[in-house]
Amino acid sequence: LALPDLAELGPVATVGPRLPGCAPALDLGAPRLGVPAPGADLDGDADAVIVFTSGTTSLPRAVVHTRASLAAGMATVSALFDARGDRPVLGGTFFVLVPSLARGAAVALPAGNSRVLARQLERLRPQDTYLTPPRLRDALGAGARFHGRVWTGSAPAGAWLLERVRAAGAAEAWGVYALTELFPAAAVEAREKSAFEAAGEPGDLVGAPLPGVRAEPDGSGQLLLSGPAARHRYLGEEPDPWVRTGDRARLDGAGRIVLEGRSKDMVLRRAENIYPGLYEPALHVPGVELAVLVGIPAGDGDERLVAVVQPRRGTDEQALRAALSEPVRRMGTARPDALLLARIPLSGRSRKPDRAATAALAARRLEVSGR
Repeated sequence: LALPDLAELGPVATVGPRLPGCAPALDLGAPRLGVPAPGADLDGDADAVIVFTSGTTSLPRAVVHTRASLAAGMATVSALFDARGDRPVLGGTFFVLVPSLARGAAVALPAGNSRVLARQLERLRPQDTYLTPPRLRDALGAGARFHGRVWTGSAPAGAWLLERVRAAGAAEAWGVYALTELFPAAAVEAREKSAFEAAGEPGDLVGAPLPGVRAEPDGSGQLLLSGPAARHRYLGEEPDPWVRTGDRARLDGAGRIVLEGRSKDMVLRRAENIYPGLYEPALHVPGVELAVLVGIPAGDGDERLVAVVQPRRGTDEQALRAALSEPVRRMGTARPDALLLARIPLSGRSRKPDRAATAALAARRLEVSGR
């Protein structure tokens, strides 16, 4: 990569005790070399940052955002997040840091240990908390109580998880649909998502496109996104106004985005295409921590569809199987050939379900059991 002259980016200061080689304290009277004056006319088309995708489902890609796309994304985040300066915020992502600090709110980084995190939440009582779905599940398992608004993203977050967060004290629980290429694209609150699922609608509701975001499926059903906050290009490639998400989706009658699974996760069984994302929400009955549908080779060129369900700690497995029987029956032609109770492997920095590893686990378990 061709990096800029880092020495010319602006003043550098060390916060806290300095070690040998650290920058000195900031001299407010020193010339501000490389730092644009407030109100300066900046080139919005200039590259601002290169961010790599997580690489959960494919090789990481270098995403190039311009000053204009970064500013548009931050404006959308600030309007959505709307933090106040009089209460702390808990979270360590770009989504949290920029709007919170811009409004003068103190930001605390979440503790790595779930029990410590639970105590941190009780002590700080933050107005806003941002944790990924795996961190939320771990915190709930540690008995955490929430306050104010809770936000989650970077991995699927079903209504069952958001409602557990509300039951644990949160005033609101939000799922945010965002990509490295365009952040954020949509958001949905727990009650809206629960109403959607209660109506028996298939798929995963992630909310209406946020202001400035344009969403439409292409001819194959893949969701395309565009807008001022969209990345300019991938490093080494030509600019493209459309972000190809890799997610199958539809827009419902209210114009909201409903995900139907990753295009590459399709399972082909008996000449029928099955998209797991359409059916996985139905598997999240009480007592289920996580659930995915995966395809494994059937030995005749076809695939078997397997539901892998991770029970919540302390759940009676026999009772859980009984609770799952009706949702499984209602899947019709997408009814799984087998149901396994197991811990689902996670991968990537977002700790999303690792479908390849889960499929391998299912294949081994079924081979051993002779099913």
